[in-house]
Amino acid sequence: FATPVGTPPNTLVLGPGGYRFMDYLKAGCGLVIVCFIVSLIVIPMVWPFFPGK
Repeated sequence: FATPVGTPPNTLVLGPGGYRFMDYLKAGCGLVIVCFIVSLIVIPMVWPFFPGK
């Protein structure tokens, strides 16, 4: 999410859209943090650290 090379459409609109690398970082860092927090909650539910408890 945080870089223009993350997905091909991001790379395609980088030049014509007038975006800079920092624009992607500003928008993408929030998404990375949200995904990290959701992962911290969901992964232990799906794969418990101590199975059988």
